Amino acid sequence: MLLRRGCARSRRPEPFYSRHATRASDLSELIRAHLARPLDRRILDTVSRRGWITLLVALGALVVTTVAITASGDEPAARAATPPSTTTTVAPTTTTAPALDPLTTEVATAHVPTLAVAAALPSDVATSPAAVNLARQLHTTFAAYSPERAKAPEIPTVRSPVEGRRRTSTGWEFDNPTPWGDPLVLVVTEHEGDWLRVQIPARPNGTEGWVRAGDVTVSSHHFRVEIAVGARMLRAFDGATQIAVTKVVVGKASTPTPTGRFFVTDFEKKRRGTAYGPWILPLSAYSQALDSFSGGVPVVAMHGTNHPELIGSPASNGCIRMPDDVIDLLHRTLPLGTPVDITA
Repeated sequence: MLLRRGCARSRRPEPFYSRHATRASDLSELIRAHLARPLDRRILDTVSRRGWITLLVALGALVVTTVAITASGDEPAARAATPPSTTTTVAPTTTTAPALDPLTTEVATAHVPTLAVAAALPSDVATSPAAVNLARQLHTTFAAYSPERAKAPEIPTVRSPVEGRRRTSTGWEFDNPTPWGDPLVLVVTEHEGDWLRVQIPARPNGTEGWVRAGDVTVSSHHFRVEIAVGARMLRAFDGATQIAVTKVVVGKASTPTPTGRFFVTDFEKKRRGTAYGPWILPLSAYSQALDSFSGGVPVVAMHGTNHPELIGSPASNGCIRMPDDVIDLLHRTLPLGTPVDITA
């Protein structure tokens, strides 16, 4: 056997069981031989091997203890990780009611040849408290309506239709286009599902009805006219911007100009130098003193005049007369459906 230079190879002690037996049969022979030996020799062998036995016993005890601890669960279990605490803040829920914009007017333009207007909202339509409240707010911005005289007939009636305007058993019908050839435009005052509440050109003044939203196209604008009867003054606005101001002629005592919230329904071209000037802008208002006028119904209108010297006086049959240049400007500027507030 070769050895490395400079070192001696030492003999490693072999364990007891490896020097004597590796099989069960060898172990049996070993036991018989051991028992056959003298007692004193067996004791010495036992004592000489006590260190090995002690080591084996200690190792066995350690293994048994480890297994017992693991099995009994004496080893403390790992603590579950504590999830980080979180704080959830729930923002308070608030319902914001729709805000009224007093400078905006919604209009409904018919796109059917005959627009049916119901006198009442169908009973199966649920109303929205928010929509009702918004409509109530809108109506508080209207000029107050002057009272109708006692027993004044409605216009139109079932028996007495007006050209392009008819009373029905459930409401009204309006032709589109109107008798003046203009698109039929009504002012919207409330939304309820598939229905719209609208102002209509009917007497009593300020009458409203309901149309199907599918029969009209809704749009909006920011024009308005304010007429003060007592001051005989007209002002027109585009939003907050005043676009016209003038003195006007109003109704005389026997045929006063009615007050309330009305709107421009049509444009009728006339000629300068005539009693009506270049344009008539009919309103949704009717005279409350007359039931007919010049062979037709007493529609109140804004128009020009061939008597400018009367501007600023109460001299008309209820219409509002103004200088021709001003009525021409209003025709060019105002859209159909422009609200006209007439105050006392």
